[in-house]
Amino acid sequence: MYENSPEPNQLVIKMDPTTGVRLKIDAHRADRTGSAPIELDVEFAEQGGEGPTPYEVLLQAAMTGDHTRFTRQDGVEETWRIMQPLIDNPPPVHPYAPGSWGPAEADELVAGYGWHAPWIAS
Repeated sequence: MYENSPEPNQLVIKMDPTTGVRLKIDAHRADRTGSAPIELDVEFAEQGGEGPTPYEVLLQAAMTGDHTRFTRQDGVEETWRIMQPLIDNPPPVHPYAPGSWGPAEADELVAGYGWHAPWIAS
């Protein structure tokens, strides 16, 4: 990276021991010249209460027999059937320019489905 180049922006989702969100971005600040990192934190407990943890939600669902939070065995097996060939023989990675609509090879995936690059006013 270049000297003084900004760090990548981050959205951090906190799940344990309490839930919250942190947005870490480079922004222009009044107290210094140029941009500098700032952090915007939200602790859900401080903003109206802490909901149940993900583990508590799953435990409650298991105890009450709520199957909607769990995947059936046939669903798991079907997922592995689809994904295992990709894991065993991953497709090539096609680099593309930042800010573009992706690599030219992606056009082959959507050919015949009516996709076209969006019109952007300049």
